[in-house]
Amino acid sequence: MKKRIKSLVQEIDALIEAEIIHGTRNGKDVLIRLDRADRTQKIRISQKNDTYQFSSVVAQVRDVAGQGAESRNTLLFRILCRNALKPIVFLYIDGRDRVVGMVTCPISSTHAKEIELYLTTLARDCDRFEYVLGGNDKF
Repeated sequence: MKKRIKSLVQEIDALIEAEIIHGTRNGKDVLIRLDRADRTQKIRISQKNDTYQFSSVVAQVRDVAGQGAESRNTLLFRILCRNALKPIVFLYIDGRDRVVGMVTCPISSTHAKEIELYLTTLARDCDRFEYVLGGNDKF
């Protein structure tokens, strides 16, 4: 692990141990338990240049968009509308045809409260969009 990621992991572990964040960490994955005990969201942490990236899979496109260009366009429009309303979490369709939520933040200014905000907001927003799209708690 890169040096900065090790520092981030230590911050996340401290937040989990203090029960500020409810979840567990396994390597670069953090499983967040949401307020409703039956829902969880897995977040992958990574570093790109001078930023931390937190990402979470919402759904496979094939599971929520149906067949055809019109269904996919409807999903893309929903993602666009959602992005306009929620400035912290950015949703997109990745190269593996999954709806993914992402938060990017500069390493230089990241502190424990900010990490808590990003992890909990990403988990909550991705879980809500997953629920709206299909109701299942798959990811």
